Formats: sequence, C-alpha cells, structure tokens
Amino acid sequence: MKFLNSIRAAIGKRMLAKEIEPVRIRQGFNFNSAKRVAIVYLDSDEDFFKKIKQYTNFLKSSYGIKSVHMMGFVNRSEKQVPIWQQHVLESDFFTRNDLNWYLRPVKRISNFIVEDFDILIDFSGGESVPINFVIKESKAHMKVGLKGSAAEKYSDFIIDMSNQFGIAKYVEQLNLYLSNPHIK
Repeated sequence: MKFLNSIRAAIGKRMLAKEIEPVRIRQGFNFNSAKRVAIVYLDSDEDFFKKIKQYTNFLKSSYGIKSVHMMGFVNRSEKQVPIWQQHVLESDFFTRNDLNWYLRPVKRISNFIVEDFDILIDFSGGESVPINFVIKESKAHMKVGLKGSAAEKYSDFIIDMSNQFGIAKYVEQLNLYLSNPHIK
C-alpha cells in the first residue's frame, strides 16, 4: 500500500507541475490592508486546529480583517473526520474521498479556489500534494508560503524559517512581516 501511495504522490507532483496556474491579479497586501484572508493547513490533531482557530481570531481582532477562512485537508476517509472539523463557521475541509487518483482535490474546493482572497497563507509546510493543488489553483491576490518547500514556487511572499520550527515561530514570522504597513 505504501508503494502505491508513493506512486500516486509522484504522479500527483508531475500533474501539479503541468497544471496551469489560473489568471489572477497579483497584488501585495499586509494585515492592515487585507479584508479577506485564507489559511490552508494539513489537519494533524485538535490542538493544531485550535491554534489555527486562535490565529484567525487574532487576525480579526488585531487587524480588523473581516473574513478569515480556513481550509483544511483531513488525510482520512469521510467517515473518519474528527468532530472538531465538522461544521465550523468560516472553516471547511476536504478529505481523501475528495481526491482523484493522483491526489488532486476534485470536490469541496471549487468555491474556495475561485474566491479572491487578499492573502492566502499556507500552514501545511508546503509538502502536501493535495494542498499544493489548492494553493496553485487559488485566485488569491497574494500567496504566502514557506521557503524550501514544494509550495514555494506557487507563493508570492516567502517566509524563511531557517532553523526555527513550529507553528508559534511561523506565526511570529508572519506577524513580523505581514503587519508591516510598507509591504504592498
């Protein structure tokens, strides 16, 4: 089964590379100028989900961002979706059942990728093939990714974490750079 999954991932990466990026209006934003922000992430556990949710609340309260939408990939079947993922306002998810054979999401993301978010932030680490399809296909004006990840080439603004690890350090870097009103 692992062998088959690695073949699917390899084919998915090749198909992702061939995928044509949509026409979009690239524009620089910071947290002070953005009205709509999207966060994509790989669902790992409830604690990680709560940290992402806290960050969305922080963005709304600190910067007055009207909408912060979360889109998570739950790497499980539809029947195994954790309770914390189900039916949360401004939050959506897709599962393994929503992927085609080469790991491209084909269900539940169509509305998300056509939204013209001001900023799309990748919290997945950039190595998830299904999430990389979402990032590449998104029409967001500015995409934020991690340096050295597979999603770097689809990002407009790249965060260099060097030897720092963890969501707290990533959030710290996001806040440091994207709270700067001179970034446009």
